[in-house]
Amino acid sequence: MNKIISFIRINKNNEEYTQNQAIGIAKYLHKNNLQLHNNIEIELTTPEDEEKISTLLLDCKSDCTILIYDLNVFGRTISSILDMLKNLLNLGARVISINQNLDLESKDDMLTKMILGVIAMTISLEKDLMSLRTKEALTVKKLDGVSLGKPKGTIQKSKFDKKRDKIEELLAVGLSVRKIAKLLGYNNHIGLNNYVKKRNIREVNDSKIAS
Repeated sequence: MNKIISFIRINKNNEEYTQNQAIGIAKYLHKNNLQLHNNIEIELTTPEDEEKISTLLLDCKSDCTILIYDLNVFGRTISSILDMLKNLLNLGARVISINQNLDLESKDDMLTKMILGVIAMTISLEKDLMSLRTKEALTVKKLDGVSLGKPKGTIQKSKFDKKRDKIEELLAVGLSVRKIAKLLGYNNHIGLNNYVKKRNIREVNDSKIAS
């Protein structure tokens, strides 16, 4: 076997999860009489942090075998796990997942292609089932007489909210919505016009002036 690099995902809120990885990898190395070249450990707490994995494993070329305890160290969704596997295999690395008993030798290996295909099918099935569950849940609510969607008259947050005071001020001095949009750096004056109408800003200004 070529150069072996183990990868451990650290979770300080779940020490057992981290320890299980280390123990599982140590047992695998001992059982197969293998020598570890390097061990990479990284603490990940948010999905955005998972981008760090790609950076750390960028140097894993065709002379590397990435040894992990479980596929879930690569991500918290099947889609992100599949993307990571493909990236590593495209780099020429070999990936071994102990818990799933998987040995993905290369992107050109027939068995590896089949396994990746099954994972991709799982993603598709998961999305279809999620969509179906959502539709069924909405149908049940409708049958129970539950009103769906936001209550009538609900005003959503808008990007214009943070400059509302300035918008009101400029409207009060007689500037058009088009000029205000240009002055405040907004490309779409139509969106600003809808914002002004929905929030009755002109009427609010008139009432302030009248009082």
